[in-house]
Amino acid sequence: DPQPTEIMANSTRRMSLTTFLLLSCTSMTAAFSPSTYKTTSRHVTASTTLNVESPSSPPSPFSLVGPSQDLLTLFNDQVTKEFSASQFYLSASIWFDNSDWEGMASYMLAESEEERGHALQFVEFANKRNIPIKLQGLDVPTSAWDSPEDVWRDILELERANTSSLLRVAEAANQCQDYAVLAFLNPFHMEQVNAESTISTIIAKVADENKTPGLLRQLDHELGLEAGQEGGIN
Repeated sequence: DPQPTEIMANSTRRMSLTTFLLLSCTSMTAAFSPSTYKTTSRHVTASTTLNVESPSSPPSPFSLVGPSQDLLTLFNDQVTKEFSASQFYLSASIWFDNSDWEGMASYMLAESEEERGHALQFVEFANKRNIPIKLQGLDVPTSAWDSPEDVWRDILELERANTSSLLRVAEAANQCQDYAVLAFLNPFHMEQVNAESTISTIIAKVADENKTPGLLRQLDHELGLEAGQEGGIN
Protein backbone atom coordinates (compact mmCIF):
# COMPACT_ATOMS: atom_id res chain seq x y z
CA ASP A 1 0.00 0.00 0.00
CA PRO A 2 1.13 3.63 -0.71
CA GLN A 3 2.77 5.38 2.20
CA PRO A 4 1.33 8.68 3.53
CA THR A 5 4.39 10.61 2.29
CA GLU A 6 3.97 9.26 -1.23
CA ILE A 7 0.25 10.13 -1.21
CA MET A 8 1.02 13.74 -0.25
CA ALA A 9 3.65 14.08 -2.98
CA ASN A 10 1.26 12.83 -5.64
CA SER A 11 -1.42 15.23 -4.44
CA THR A 12 1.00 18.18 -4.61
CA ARG A 13 2.01 17.33 -8.18
CA ARG A 14 -1.64 17.14 -9.28
CA MET A 15 -2.38 20.56 -7.74
CA SER A 16 0.65 22.14 -9.48
CA LEU A 17 -0.41 20.72 -12.83
CA THR A 18 -3.95 22.01 -12.36
CA THR A 19 -2.69 25.48 -11.43
CA PHE A 20 -0.43 25.59 -14.51
CA LEU A 21 -3.27 24.63 -16.83
CA LEU A 22 -5.56 27.27 -15.30
CA LEU A 23 -2.92 29.99 -15.70
CA SER A 24 -2.26 28.97 -19.32
CA CYS A 25 -5.95 29.08 -20.20
CA THR A 26 -6.32 32.50 -18.57
CA SER A 27 -3.39 33.92 -20.54
CA MET A 28 -4.69 32.57 -23.85
CA THR A 29 -8.16 33.93 -23.15
CA ALA A 30 -6.76 37.38 -22.45
CA ALA A 31 -4.60 37.30 -25.58
CA PHE A 32 -7.53 36.53 -27.90
CA SER A 33 -10.18 38.58 -26.13
CA PRO A 34 -12.11 41.11 -28.32
CA SER A 35 -10.82 44.12 -26.37
CA THR A 36 -7.18 43.12 -26.81
CA TYR A 37 -7.68 42.41 -30.52
CA LYS A 38 -9.34 45.77 -31.08
CA THR A 39 -6.52 47.63 -29.33
CA THR A 40 -3.90 45.81 -31.36
CA SER A 41 -5.86 46.38 -34.55
CA ARG A 42 -6.01 50.10 -33.85
CA HIS A 43 -2.25 50.29 -33.43
CA VAL A 44 -1.64 48.41 -36.68
CA THR A 45 -4.12 50.58 -38.56
CA ALA A 46 -2.63 53.78 -37.21
CA SER A 47 0.87 52.66 -38.10
CA THR A 48 -0.18 51.70 -41.61
CA THR A 49 -1.97 55.01 -42.16
CA LEU A 50 1.07 57.04 -41.17
CA ASN A 51 3.20 55.29 -43.79
CA VAL A 52 0.86 56.05 -46.71
CA GLU A 53 1.60 59.23 -48.65
CA SER A 54 -1.04 60.69 -50.93
CA PRO A 55 0.18 62.60 -54.00
CA SER A 56 -0.77 66.28 -54.14
CA SER A 57 -2.14 65.90 -57.67
CA PRO A 58 -3.22 63.01 -59.91
CA PRO A 59 -0.29 61.05 -61.36
CA SER A 60 0.43 61.31 -65.06
CA PRO A 61 2.16 58.88 -67.43
CA PHE A 62 4.53 61.77 -68.30
CA SER A 63 5.15 63.05 -64.77
CA LEU A 64 6.17 61.32 -61.55
CA VAL A 65 3.76 63.29 -59.36
CA GLY A 66 1.38 64.98 -61.82
CA PRO A 67 1.37 68.61 -63.04
CA SER A 68 1.18 71.18 -60.25
CA GLN A 69 -1.42 73.92 -60.15
CA ASP A 70 1.38 76.42 -60.69
CA LEU A 71 2.41 74.66 -63.89
CA LEU A 72 -1.17 74.49 -65.17
CA THR A 73 -1.64 78.23 -64.56
CA LEU A 74 1.66 79.26 -66.16
CA PHE A 75 1.11 76.97 -69.16
CA ASN A 76 -2.31 78.53 -69.74
CA ASP A 77 -0.85 82.03 -69.39
CA GLN A 78 1.83 81.20 -71.95
CA VAL A 79 -0.85 80.54 -74.55
CA THR A 80 -2.15 84.06 -73.93
CA LYS A 81 1.35 85.53 -74.17
CA GLU A 82 1.97 83.85 -77.54
CA PHE A 83 -1.30 85.22 -78.96
CA SER A 84 -0.47 88.65 -77.51
CA ALA A 85 2.96 88.56 -79.16
CA SER A 86 1.27 87.75 -82.46
CA GLN A 87 -0.96 90.81 -82.07
CA PHE A 88 2.02 93.00 -81.20
CA TYR A 89 3.96 91.92 -84.28
CA LEU A 90 0.88 92.49 -86.42
CA SER A 91 0.54 96.02 -85.05
CA ALA A 92 4.21 96.67 -85.83
CA SER A 93 3.69 95.33 -89.34
CA ILE A 94 0.82 97.76 -89.91
CA TRP A 95 2.94 100.67 -88.65
CA PHE A 96 5.86 99.79 -90.91
CA ASP A 97 3.56 99.38 -93.89
CA ASN A 98 1.96 102.78 -93.28
CA SER A 99 5.44 104.27 -92.97
CA ASP A 100 6.56 102.80 -96.32
CA TRP A 101 8.93 100.25 -94.86
CA GLU A 102 7.60 97.33 -96.85
CA GLY A 103 10.39 94.90 -96.06
CA MET A 104 10.08 95.36 -92.30
CA ALA A 105 6.29 95.20 -92.61
CA SER A 106 6.58 91.80 -94.30
CA TYR A 107 9.08 90.66 -91.69
CA MET A 108 6.77 91.62 -88.81
CA LEU A 109 3.80 89.98 -90.49
CA ALA A 110 5.73 86.72 -90.83
CA GLU A 111 6.65 86.94 -87.15
CA SER A 112 3.02 87.53 -86.22
CA GLU A 113 2.03 84.34 -87.99
CA GLU A 114 4.86 82.45 -86.30
CA GLU A 115 3.83 83.60 -82.82
CA ARG A 116 0.26 82.54 -83.51
CA GLY A 117 1.64 79.18 -84.61
CA HIS A 118 3.46 78.90 -81.28
CA ALA A 119 0.23 79.52 -79.39
CA LEU A 120 -1.51 76.78 -81.38
CA GLN A 121 1.36 74.40 -80.64
CA PHE A 122 0.80 74.99 -76.92
CA VAL A 123 -2.91 74.35 -77.35
CA GLU A 124 -2.29 71.14 -79.30
CA PHE A 125 0.15 69.86 -76.67
CA ALA A 126 -2.26 70.77 -73.88
CA ASN A 127 -5.06 68.84 -75.56
CA LYS A 128 -2.86 65.75 -75.85
CA ARG A 129 -1.94 65.97 -72.17
CA ASN A 130 -5.44 66.92 -70.99
CA ILE A 131 -4.11 70.22 -69.64
CA PRO A 132 -7.10 72.57 -69.27
CA ILE A 133 -6.84 75.66 -71.48
CA LYS A 134 -9.04 78.72 -71.04
CA LEU A 135 -8.58 81.45 -73.62
CA GLN A 136 -8.15 84.91 -72.14
CA GLY A 137 -8.68 88.41 -73.46
CA LEU A 138 -5.73 90.13 -75.16
CA ASP A 139 -4.47 93.62 -74.37
CA VAL A 140 -4.55 96.16 -77.18
CA PRO A 141 -0.98 96.36 -78.53
CA THR A 142 0.97 99.55 -79.06
CA SER A 143 0.27 101.04 -82.48
CA ALA A 144 2.16 104.35 -82.53
CA TRP A 145 5.94 104.82 -82.66
CA ASP A 146 8.23 107.71 -83.54
CA SER A 147 10.83 105.76 -85.51
CA PRO A 148 11.76 102.27 -86.76
CA GLU A 149 14.33 102.02 -83.98
CA ASP A 150 11.59 102.53 -81.35
CA VAL A 151 9.61 99.67 -82.88
CA TRP A 152 12.56 97.30 -82.81
CA ARG A 153 13.44 98.17 -79.22
CA ASP A 154 9.87 97.39 -78.15
CA ILE A 155 10.08 94.11 -80.07
CA LEU A 156 13.26 93.20 -78.17
CA GLU A 157 11.53 93.88 -74.84
CA LEU A 158 8.62 91.74 -75.99
CA GLU A 159 10.93 88.82 -76.75
CA ARG A 160 12.80 89.21 -73.46
CA ALA A 161 9.53 89.10 -71.55
CA ASN A 162 8.51 85.99 -73.49
CA THR A 163 11.85 84.35 -72.67
CA SER A 164 11.30 84.97 -68.95
CA SER A 165 7.77 83.60 -69.16
CA LEU A 166 8.93 80.39 -70.85
CA LEU A 167 11.61 79.93 -68.19
CA ARG A 168 8.98 80.21 -65.45
CA VAL A 169 6.92 77.49 -67.14
CA ALA A 170 10.03 75.31 -67.38
CA GLU A 171 10.88 75.87 -63.70
CA ALA A 172 7.37 74.86 -62.65
CA ALA A 173 7.58 71.74 -64.83
CA ASN A 174 10.97 70.87 -63.35
CA GLN A 175 9.68 71.19 -59.79
CA CYS A 176 6.91 68.65 -60.37
CA GLN A 177 9.16 66.49 -62.58
CA ASP A 178 6.97 66.84 -65.68
CA TYR A 179 9.60 65.84 -68.22
CA ALA A 180 7.21 65.86 -71.18
CA VAL A 181 6.55 69.57 -70.71
CA LEU A 182 10.29 70.22 -70.35
CA ALA A 183 10.97 68.41 -73.62
CA PHE A 184 8.18 70.32 -75.34
CA LEU A 185 9.64 73.66 -74.20
CA ASN A 186 13.23 73.03 -75.33
CA PRO A 187 12.79 74.18 -78.97
CA PHE A 188 11.11 77.38 -77.77
CA HIS A 189 14.07 78.19 -75.51
CA MET A 190 16.44 77.91 -78.46
CA GLU A 191 14.18 80.06 -80.64
CA GLN A 192 14.26 82.75 -77.97
CA VAL A 193 18.06 82.72 -77.94
CA ASN A 194 18.11 83.19 -81.72
CA ALA A 195 15.35 85.81 -81.68
CA GLU A 196 16.98 88.04 -79.08
CA SER A 197 20.35 87.79 -80.84
CA THR A 198 18.87 88.63 -84.26
CA ILE A 199 16.83 91.58 -83.00
CA SER A 200 19.82 93.00 -81.09
CA THR A 201 21.82 92.90 -84.32
CA ILE A 202 19.01 94.62 -86.24
CA ILE A 203 18.79 97.36 -83.61
CA ALA A 204 22.54 98.00 -83.93
CA LYS A 205 22.15 98.39 -87.70
CA VAL A 206 19.11 100.64 -87.36
CA ALA A 207 20.97 102.84 -84.87
CA ASP A 208 23.79 103.26 -87.39
CA GLU A 209 21.47 104.86 -89.96
CA ASN A 210 22.59 108.36 -88.92
CA LYS A 211 26.21 107.39 -89.52
CA THR A 212 25.59 105.50 -92.73
CA PRO A 213 22.75 107.03 -94.83
CA GLY A 214 20.88 104.44 -96.87
CA LEU A 215 21.71 101.58 -94.48
CA LEU A 216 18.13 101.44 -93.19
CA ARG A 217 16.71 101.05 -96.68
CA GLN A 218 19.18 98.29 -97.39
CA LEU A 219 18.21 96.58 -94.16
CA ASP A 220 14.53 96.97 -95.04
CA HIS A 221 15.17 95.24 -98.36
CA GLU A 222 17.12 92.39 -96.72
CA LEU A 223 14.46 91.77 -94.07
CA GLY A 224 11.78 91.68 -96.76
CA LEU A 225 13.71 88.99 -98.61
CA GLU A 226 14.27 87.03 -95.41
CA ALA A 227 10.59 87.19 -94.56
CA GLY A 228 9.70 85.77 -97.95
CA GLN A 229 12.28 83.00 -97.79
CA GLU A 230 12.20 81.93 -94.14
CA GLY A 231 9.08 83.40 -92.61
CA GLY A 232 10.80 85.66 -90.07
CA ILE A 233 13.05 85.07 -87.11
CA ASN A 234 14.01 81.46 -86.43
